[in-house]
Amino acid sequence: MDFDPTLRGNCILCAEDNEVNQMVLQHTLDEQSLPHVIVDDGKKAYEAWKALDPKVVLMDISMPVMNGIESIALIRMDEQAMGKRVPIIALTAHALKGDEERFIEAGADYYMSKPVNPNSLLDMIDQILNPPTTSVLTS
Repeated sequence: MDFDPTLRGNCILCAEDNEVNQMVLQHTLDEQSLPHVIVDDGKKAYEAWKALDPKVVLMDISMPVMNGIESIALIRMDEQAMGKRVPIIALTAHALKGDEERFIEAGADYYMSKPVNPNSLLDMIDQILNPPTTSVLTS
């Protein structure tokens, strides 16, 4: 897979196999001028993560070739050796009791059920990319 080298370390990686959901993600991120790459299976997501070093990963859980949980596991295994961690948002239609905990336990940092609310997604991405700073008062 060839990617624009200017995106390395400067983009959001979206792993989503459903075309309608891809369009929603594309439109949502384009509206905010957030650079991103969309792939359609978990194997491509893992390969794109290695090539792009994204700021955030949006990971669908149910995908062909390799599912999101398998892809997250590979990413987390590689990260242990690298000593860093990318924030991963699990995006899934699985919204039963215990699903969020299961995906967090599998290595996702955040969870959002589908259909994705674009404003909620943008708020979550903003909170990840721009965490609140605490000021230290000195006397």
